Amino acid sequence: MLRTRSNAEMRAPIASRPAPPRDSFMMRHRAGASAPQTAAMKIEASPRGVDKTRPVVLALLEVLWPGNDATGPNQSFLELCRSLGDEFVFKAVARDRPFGSTLAVAPVGVWFEREFAKVRYCPVSVFGAAGLAEILRTTSYDVLMMNGFFDRDFTIPALTLRRFGRVPQRPTILSPRGEFSRGALALNSGRKHCYLALARRLGLLEDVWLHATGPCEAEDIARAFPHGRGIFVAPNVRRPTPAPAVRTVAKREGTLRLAFLGRVARVKNLDYALRVLRSVERPVSFDIFGPLQDGDYLRECLAIAADLPGHISVAFKGEIRNELVSQTLADCDLFFLPTRGENFGHAILDALLAGVPVLISDRTPFQSLELKGAGWSLSLDAPERFAEAIEAFAAMSPEKAATMRAAARELGERSILESDAVAANRAMLHSALGHMR
Repeated sequence: MLRTRSNAEMRAPIASRPAPPRDSFMMRHRAGASAPQTAAMKIEASPRGVDKTRPVVLALLEVLWPGNDATGPNQSFLELCRSLGDEFVFKAVARDRPFGSTLAVAPVGVWFEREFAKVRYCPVSVFGAAGLAEILRTTSYDVLMMNGFFDRDFTIPALTLRRFGRVPQRPTILSPRGEFSRGALALNSGRKHCYLALARRLGLLEDVWLHATGPCEAEDIARAFPHGRGIFVAPNVRRPTPAPAVRTVAKREGTLRLAFLGRVARVKNLDYALRVLRSVERPVSFDIFGPLQDGDYLRECLAIAADLPGHISVAFKGEIRNELVSQTLADCDLFFLPTRGENFGHAILDALLAGVPVLISDRTPFQSLELKGAGWSLSLDAPERFAEAIEAFAAMSPEKAATMRAAARELGERSILESDAVAANRAMLHSALGHMR
């Protein structure tokens, strides 16, 4: 059974201090690499006139349009700004519209003063972000940060402009955001490997550091593209959130409520999740939250959902604002994300912090969840095990389910409290600044 919002909704977007010691983060250098050359919103006409006592970090982001603050890269950037805002000035440049939209949702050509950073929006086309070269030439910044190795709007144009001397070659850090995992590289692999070969041949990243959020992603980067200046390892910055109220109505009514939170994109493996539900015999309500990125993939998922048996109800809910994520997830019984690969897993951490057990693939940093009592991390080679886990959780007593919820919350809090993310990101930025000429 399939429930969706209106057609219009389905087309809409689914929302100077001393440098710390180097051993506070992990860094790998490529031998022989040369150092780079130096070189409520309030609208500002120019980004000049910033606090010159603090280094300026300019970030190129795809998804920072108004109202879209719940995605992983956005959360990473927001928390970085909030944690290190006393030491650095942050600026961000982003697209002016959601993926697939022909309508801009933010004005362009001006800088907005937001709570966490100065932000400027650009129109985008098949040729990338309009005006990007001028922004990189005229904006005052000390370190450039990019997001997404295969990003055609900002990363690829900026790398090309740097390589051919059209913009200043200031210290640059690129965060692939999980794009070098085996699962992610397997999607559109021909096109990706052609670009990898071209980037290597042109030397687009020979003076660019690649940023991994953990040892596993660092290994993925070293395997797939060992041609950058080096690899920084610094976890994404997250802060603990208050525990939301726990919902218990769904289980009393006999229907298990599952939730999916993520981009409607093939790497998130929503089609796999829907196919798993074909084998589930218990009544299930499956709510899908997240931004639409791939229209063809959405249509494929809609077709699968429409063919599910009557006791399986699927609802595509669209994008939700970040402040609603915690309570929205807390209102479900089990978080279901059989992803093809995550370098960090913001949505998984959101679910754990909301006290929701998770059913995920074994291609994320969250491993051995059964031993921790917080859910399941299973191989995608065995879809029947996902169905069995859903059946087992549906049959679980309220007391056992409450124990799993407590374990999920504890694991989420521990993941944040034991992280050295702030210190590692500070060290990463200072190290990059240390290579200015």
